[in-house]
Amino acid sequence: MVEYSEEVYRRILDTYYVYCPKHNTMEAYMDISDDRVVSETGCCFKGLLGFAKIYRRYGEINDKPVFIPYRWRIYQSAPSKCINIACDVMRVQDTVNGILTRWINYSLSVDFVSEKYVISQIKQKDDTYINWTDTDLEIPDVVVETAIEIMRESTLYATGIKPSVLCQIKNKYTVLGYMKRPFDPNIVFLKTFFKYFLSRDSYYIFDEIFSREEKNNYKVMCDLLEIKPPKSLRKAYTFNPYAIVWYMIFKQWGIKDINYMHKFFYLDECIASMQLNKFYYDKETKHVARERWDSARRWEVVEFYCKWLLEQKGEKKMLKWLYSVSEDIVLNQLQWDILFSFRDYYNNLSEEVKTRLLRDGLTDYVHDAISVEVTALSERWESTKIKYNKVEQGYACKINGYEFRLLPNTNMLSKLGAAFNNCVASYRYSIMRHDSVIIYVMNDKDYLACIELQNENHIVQALGKYNFPLSKEVNDVCYYWAQHNNLEIDVNHISPISKEELVLFDDAVIEPIPYIKAVDEMNLEELLNLDVKQIYDGYYLRLEQLLSESNKYPLSAPYWMEFADEASRLTYLLPEGERIFKEAGHGNTEAMLALGLMYFKGRVIIQDYDKSLEWLNKAAELGNREAANMINKVKNYMNKKLSKRDLAILSGLSAMRHRVAVGELG
Repeated sequence: MVEYSEEVYRRILDTYYVYCPKHNTMEAYMDISDDRVVSETGCCFKGLLGFAKIYRRYGEINDKPVFIPYRWRIYQSAPSKCINIACDVMRVQDTVNGILTRWINYSLSVDFVSEKYVISQIKQKDDTYINWTDTDLEIPDVVVETAIEIMRESTLYATGIKPSVLCQIKNKYTVLGYMKRPFDPNIVFLKTFFKYFLSRDSYYIFDEIFSREEKNNYKVMCDLLEIKPPKSLRKAYTFNPYAIVWYMIFKQWGIKDINYMHKFFYLDECIASMQLNKFYYDKETKHVARERWDSARRWEVVEFYCKWLLEQKGEKKMLKWLYSVSEDIVLNQLQWDILFSFRDYYNNLSEEVKTRLLRDGLTDYVHDAISVEVTALSERWESTKIKYNKVEQGYACKINGYEFRLLPNTNMLSKLGAAFNNCVASYRYSIMRHDSVIIYVMNDKDYLACIELQNENHIVQALGKYNFPLSKEVNDVCYYWAQHNNLEIDVNHISPISKEELVLFDDAVIEPIPYIKAVDEMNLEELLNLDVKQIYDGYYLRLEQLLSESNKYPLSAPYWMEFADEASRLTYLLPEGERIFKEAGHGNTEAMLALGLMYFKGRVIIQDYDKSLEWLNKAAELGNREAANMINKVKNYMNKKLSKRDLAILSGLSAMRHRVAVGELG
């Protein structure tokens, strides 16, 4: 049985497929039980069922084989003889001709008397070989426990000593660890941790320092690291090799209370979504660190946040948070955004935002508040209009409803960053130097793709929101657009499509998009004089913003005047806002939102929370998600009676969110 999933998202599709030799096709199943499956064509297969996950990207073949274990066997004729751990495996490979299967036997033979071991190898596409233990084939716990118990008996026969193995980690690395270090399998898990610490003249001396015969590696480690840890760490190390990693991290943070640390010593998976087996100890800086730029940056922001929490709240509360995100909670993209922004803009963020982060943690609202301030900081840059040559101007076009737009000015970067939740705002200087060209893709009101060009015509990046891969439909139109403009695709962010799929674009209508001034580039007079036919998303919110800035005090009508309706009364008070008032009455949800904000702010019309909620509710009922998000926040502000600073942040947040369409140029 084959289970297809997309390689990046790891999203499992709706059904399993079974290979039918009669029809030479993969067929979806109609019925399945423990030992029987019926395909959609009615073919019936009986026997042992195995399951393989095959990763595909938009139908693209991934010929990396996967392995299905069917039977594990452990054999030893006598304690003095070789131990054989074997597995009958089906090798499953996705090819252009269908699914290919092949039966293979993998084995791992260990001879403790002669101190030798042999591992079956797999031939790869490039004719190189790797050990089968380097594949993703996992060994069940019961096999690990049985194999180690047998190896302990053999060690007793060979050395007169039967080592204890209390390690809580039970996988193939535990078996390999015992083979290499029977008196301390745990030390093998720390090979990466000591990778840069133990080298001499570019020669790795791990095996020399932690020899096979060494029975007290813990003492050797402590001497190398120059530490005198509490006795509880020694006990924890026997169960979890990564206890030493935790201790060294806490030591560099200056944490003193061993009672708070203790429960961490038994976590063996990750620290804040980062695997513990990827950390290493830098002997020069005497710090625990991570390799690779992305992972190193993540560790930097987590460490910065933990030290800040430590300073603000103390050891107990900081470690409580760290334990919660290390035990079973995976940090999501929004939380990572908060951590990155907090680290990068720490010196510029207001104390109120920091206080809110301290109080609420990595929540949606804190993300919004930080985003507002970061966006505001970005918008302090002087907006520079970007000039394009004739070839680049041709990149701006509309294809089957998808709009490929050139970045009009640097001020738009912060809006794209808010729309895509990415770091495109940091590209300001490379764009001004024309090292990079940014094109963003829209469909109706949504932002779908952010594309970066370098070296005139080379696509070096093409991703969606949160830097996620493009959907199939967006990928295809981006590929066609790239082909139409003779662009080179240097990354796998845009997957090629087949000739048959490309034919579907033969009738595509390509319309050039002329440059039209964006609404955020217009002043109040330009907005008021803009032809009704040229009004597009973002107009009413921009008009509300400029009206609020130009009118410092709300006006009220004489008590004796009567008006036919609310729009008439508001137009009398503020004639410049007539378009907002009329369109709100006609059902335009953006105008409704703008009017709700006017009532909430109380800058151009008298503040009225009830009226604000009335218009926000109307917009939300018609499907405006941002209005729906605003409702609860307005209620919270009404109930909590927060400061003017809170109101300013909410106002800025609303403007940022609702004006992500400001870059839409017509």
